Order: sequence, then C-alpha cells, then structure tokens
Amino acid sequence: MKLWILALLVWGASSTLARAADHPDQQKPPSCVMSETMTQAVRGFLAASSSVGYRGTMLVEYGGDREFIAVHVDPVSGGNELTRLNRAVGATPRPVASLPRVSPGPCHLARYYGLAIEPGSAVAGRATYRLSARPRDTLRLAYVMDLDAEFHVPLRVLAASPEGQILERYEFADIVFSAKAAPASASVSDDELAASKYVLAALPPGFTIVNQGRQPVDFIVLSDGLANVSIFVENQPDALPSGEGFTLRGSSLTYTRGFAQQKLVTVLGEVPITTARLLAEALRQRGGTQ
Repeated sequence: MKLWILALLVWGASSTLARAADHPDQQKPPSCVMSETMTQAVRGFLAASSSVGYRGTMLVEYGGDREFIAVHVDPVSGGNELTRLNRAVGATPRPVASLPRVSPGPCHLARYYGLAIEPGSAVAGRATYRLSARPRDTLRLAYVMDLDAEFHVPLRVLAASPEGQILERYEFADIVFSAKAAPASASVSDDELAASKYVLAALPPGFTIVNQGRQPVDFIVLSDGLANVSIFVENQPDALPSGEGFTLRGSSLTYTRGFAQQKLVTVLGEVPITTARLLAEALRQRGGTQ
C-alpha cells in the first residue's frame, strides 16, 4: 500500500471516505489459515490508521533523495498536520484532512499478499514486530514494516517493486502516542456516494471501489486493503497530445493518459505501472465507451 501514513501525510493524498467492501468475519474464505498471532497483528495494523493519534519526526528516503517531516495525527478531531522540515526555515505546518479507511480484514489480504511476522528491532526507542507483505501477483508492491508493538503504527517501512527493487523507505526518529480512540465507523451506503460519470469495465483482482464522485473532477478510489489508488478524469488540454506518461516518486506512481475523446485520465497511487494501465484501459463512460 501507499502506507496509510504516507498516503495521508507525506504526499498529500486527497481525503476520501472509505466504505466497507465486505465484512471480514462473515466472508472469511474457508482456505484462510492464519495463526491467532498473525490475525491480531494484522487487525491491529489495519485499525491503527483510524484509531491512534501521535506526533513525531520521520525520515523519508526515495530515489537518492531524503527528507525530514514532522507529523501530527489526530484521528478523533481530524486535526492532522505535516511540516516539511527541509523546505524552509520555520516552515508552517500544513493541515491535512483525515483519510478514514475500513479494512477488508486479514484473510482478504492473505489472498493477495503472502504475510509473515517476526520480531523487529527497536525504532525511535520503541519495541516493534516486523510484518512483511509479499504480493502474490505483479499488480501490487511489497512491504516490510516494523510496527509499534503496542499501537501497531508503522515506525519503519520499506516499499519495493514486485521485482524486489527498493522504492522507498521511511523511519521515525521520535514519536509520542496519544491514547487510543475507539475506531470510528467510516462506512457509507451506496446511496450516499455521488456516482462518477465513469465506471470500470473490470477491476484488478482484490481491488474494490471505496469512493467515487464528481468534485472537483470525476474520480474513483479503489483499495485492496493495503494499496490505495485514485483515478481522475478531466478535460484534456488542446495542446496535450494523446498518449501516456508517468512519474515515480518513491513508491508513488502518477500515470497519465490522454484519450482521443479529449479526456485526460490520471491514476495516482502506490501500484506498479501495469496496474495503472489496466485501470485506465478499463475506464468507460456511463452509457457509452471511453
């Protein structure tokens, strides 16, 4: 995934309201065999993004670049801030909206990631355990995460391509947690979602649409429980020819594609370019074709 903390704080992903794609306890596949230790660890990790507040400073490294970022996360009030400490002297904190999420559950993740757990080393003076998530296909990235033993927040993370190339690393130098809050329900009904004018003819395995809308442009947001990816559709500038392009910043991919119908599609998320292409090609206008 774009680790939820980076998706929310570092790269400024837009705020979305996720809804439950399924009920993990009711839809646990018969083939899901997972130890109680693993189950509790994964559940704790998936719940932490909406239930744990903290302040800290972390180092982010990607493509030879490095940056220190001060973060403040308050899932109760939504008063989240980030300060990019290398950008300016006395930099002003930037407010960032909360990014609530609902997890599809440990067994759903186990269908698409090979999960492993082992003891972790100390990070920011805190005990950790290591959770590894290895993709079972080429549509996802791989992660090695040292999670806080008490609060399950990722304190050190490596993100890698399906081929094993390290794309991004972040690690907290210091962190202070506030009391755990009861996880807030982030689910919304289908009737509450303002449908985009666009639909997807097919979804990559494991991904579910968790939000969609038309403001400020048409968008669709998908998740597989770890990785989040957003699709934006807007009018294509006349000077921009049809075709595709992409940029990769750490593990964050921005893929753009112009279509003959004068529409510009942007896919933004922590996914390989193969997945982004599949999503762009599957996009259709309601009642017509892309």
